[in-house]
Amino acid sequence: MRRWIWLGLRLSIGSGRGGLLRTALMSSGAAIGVLLVLASFATVSVAGAQQERALARTPVWDESGASPASLRVSDIEDAIGGRVLRRTVVSGVTATSPHPPGIAALPRPGEIVVSPALRDLLATDSRAAGRFPQRVVGTIGPAGLLAPDELMAYVGAEFVPPTPETAQARENQPVTSFGGPLRYALGAQTFGPDVFTPARLLAVAFGLFVLVPFGAFLVTCARLSASTRDRRIAALRLLGVSGRQATLVNAVETGVVTAGGALLGLSAYALLGPLSEGWRIGRLYWYAADVSVPAAVIGGVLALTVAYAVAVGVSATWAARTNPLAVRRDAPGSRPGLWRLGPLLAGLGGAALAAVLGRDDPGRTEAFLFAGSLLLTGLALPLALPILGYGAAGLLARLPRTPVWLELAAARLRHAPGVAPRLVAALTVMIYVVGLGSLGVGLVANDRELLPTGDQSGAQMYQILGAETMPTDDLRQIPGTQLVDLRNLEATVAGQPDNVLLGTCADLTGMFRLGAGESCVDGRNYRLEFEPANWGRRPLDPGTEVVLEGGIQTPAPEQVLHLDMRFSLGQSGTMLVTRQAPGAETLYGAASSRPLLVTSDRSTADRAAQLIAARYPAGYLSGDLGGQRGFDGNLLVTLLVAGLTVSFVLGIGAFAAAAVDRTMERRRDNATLAVVGTSPRTITAGEVGFGALPLVIGLVLASLATVTLAGVLAVLSDLAVRQVLDRIAPTLGLAAGALAAGLVLIAVPAWLTQRITAEQLRRP
Repeated sequence: MRRWIWLGLRLSIGSGRGGLLRTALMSSGAAIGVLLVLASFATVSVAGAQQERALARTPVWDESGASPASLRVSDIEDAIGGRVLRRTVVSGVTATSPHPPGIAALPRPGEIVVSPALRDLLATDSRAAGRFPQRVVGTIGPAGLLAPDELMAYVGAEFVPPTPETAQARENQPVTSFGGPLRYALGAQTFGPDVFTPARLLAVAFGLFVLVPFGAFLVTCARLSASTRDRRIAALRLLGVSGRQATLVNAVETGVVTAGGALLGLSAYALLGPLSEGWRIGRLYWYAADVSVPAAVIGGVLALTVAYAVAVGVSATWAARTNPLAVRRDAPGSRPGLWRLGPLLAGLGGAALAAVLGRDDPGRTEAFLFAGSLLLTGLALPLALPILGYGAAGLLARLPRTPVWLELAAARLRHAPGVAPRLVAALTVMIYVVGLGSLGVGLVANDRELLPTGDQSGAQMYQILGAETMPTDDLRQIPGTQLVDLRNLEATVAGQPDNVLLGTCADLTGMFRLGAGESCVDGRNYRLEFEPANWGRRPLDPGTEVVLEGGIQTPAPEQVLHLDMRFSLGQSGTMLVTRQAPGAETLYGAASSRPLLVTSDRSTADRAAQLIAARYPAGYLSGDLGGQRGFDGNLLVTLLVAGLTVSFVLGIGAFAAAAVDRTMERRRDNATLAVVGTSPRTITAGEVGFGALPLVIGLVLASLATVTLAGVLAVLSDLAVRQVLDRIAPTLGLAAGALAAGLVLIAVPAWLTQRITAEQLRRP
């Protein structure tokens, strides 16, 4: 066995210039693929590392309140110019108080400890400096931050004893240590402080953009110089080598080249990993140590890459091992079976069935059926190319007055129906993945559920929380702000418990739009009806008895106001009692109030947030300050585009490698044609036609499959088919560009390799 292993090693590195070119192409393909796959798995490592650091800095609150610890901690999420700012307010700090990782000691009142990114921002951005008039006494280390660019500050504050009503609030409970479970930050709109736990799921989706094209890429690389290698295996069999021994030689040859490329990709990853700190994908940053992939995962990637390439190489040489004489004499390949169309039809049929079953009320079954059909269709596209190319070549051969170069291309395609599809398989899969991926990007980017809701005029609504008193007079002085004090008051309406709203007309119009032609006058009471359809509540009839707090009785007035919400706040009541109405002044002590701030835009809200944070470190505005948190639409689009870019690179790379290798392998046959007088132009055109025919078929097939599945998705998602098809329209342009690039990659090498040598005229 040793001699056959040695022969495989010899063939992998000593097969002339053509063999060296094939070795270089195959090893570089494996290197690129391994690098990208490890980079994809690194997203899981980054997610895990950030999760651990987020847990380590999370306070552990004593919910019983029995702990003698004096430390109080509240995490507040703010935002500056679209970037999340995390303020951790600490009070009751003593020399024995615990502190989170990354800082030596917690700050005292009038002091702050900041992250490096926030320290730099304080020196350059007045919006940040306006929030922190305190003295900077320290810097948070990497152990206490999620990423190098995180804006975070520990702010010292005076301890304020809680009232009995607020004693159970989390921020008023003693903190005994750090390292607790993740919780909402005060003012946060998403889980945790940008913790990327969902990245574990997203990494799988991103991996599909890498692993599926990489599989096609590796298949292409494993079958480079396929005809030459098949003839070599056939020659060994005719010399008396057994089929098992020939298989061993081929497996060693393929495995050595792939393993060398895989180790090269691993070396590139090990080199780039420490240099990656400061790089980013969209708004995602990471520490260099976070991208370390476990050794078991690295070993698995390397082993599976080599095993996959060896399996492809060995299975593809079955004909050379079982019928070596036919391969050696370059006999025509067998006609592809119609069974190759089965998986593709099954995939498209499954998608159509999902559309039929889920037309009215799609459920989990239809979703799984569609997802399975999506994957099956992508895997089946390369499988269907040989039979379609064979049939198209037969039709061309029957056409009258077919040009010589086209007849030559059709004859070659029918002679070896499995060669050309290998050339274009990766590019076909790439168009399919990019088409559906671009549809996902379009739908996510326009998903209104992921976009902040607010008044169409640009106004924003915030709740003022976190402190007993607020600088209300100063907030009113900020241009573009309105302080709303619209209170809920319990009442009895027609003998049933209900509630009414208490406030001024300005408060009401700050939160709601009035119906056309309607107006509100202070000093009067109004019946209220809300759109749409009064939220399912029965309208209040005029004269209905309404009993307010303190036994104040008032009939429901004749005047009615029809209200439409300006903001997504479910505040309502059957009646409005204005402040100037008789008896209203006695009701304000009994009514519940939530101070609300309405601003004309986010920049105005930012000025209000600066004012509150500077004077009351534990106070904050609860609402949308424009910070991009968690996996919102922008981040999803960024990651999807990154995955699509990887798919595009792999597809073009696989096609380029196959095209160059095909040109080098065809030089002997082309030299024979040149000797008998065929012009270089005809030879080049024949090569272009040989590659262009399956390339056109593959791109058209991928485009049609994408359109079909996009239509099914439109039905299942209850979207307009035209709207969905508009999202994938750029894919057709990309397919045309891929066709043009493919023709160039075939034509240029074929034209430049017309020189005839004696070596090319010898049968290898």
